Amino acid sequence: MSVLSEYYAALERLKANKPIILPKGSAINNDTVAMEAGRKRGSIKKSRHAALIEAIEQAAQATGQNVPSPAQRIEQAKTKTKAVKSDYEQLKEDYEKLLEKVNSLLLENFELKQKRI
Repeated sequence: MSVLSEYYAALERLKANKPIILPKGSAINNDTVAMEAGRKRGSIKKSRHAALIEAIEQAAQATGQNVPSPAQRIEQAKTKTKAVKSDYEQLKEDYEKLLEKVNSLLLENFELKQKRI
């Protein structure tokens, strides 16, 4: 059996929700088709398997899975980046406040020990 026919067989199993290697209900995309065919993630390349990639995208759309366009992926990445930056800034601010509190407590502890001696 050729590699290409193994990929198509794996795609058909995923469309029928009867995978052999992956868990049932797995998303249909290039990586899952490759893994279901017994290959490594990322082994389906646009330069070699353009027709297969088109079939995978059609199958994903037919099963109700959204395959975002490159522009949509960029927007999603930008949104995610903004959210992560916002979370980072909040964590940084919280860290600074806690650091001030710890330093204040250390100073107070030091001063109390000095009075006791």
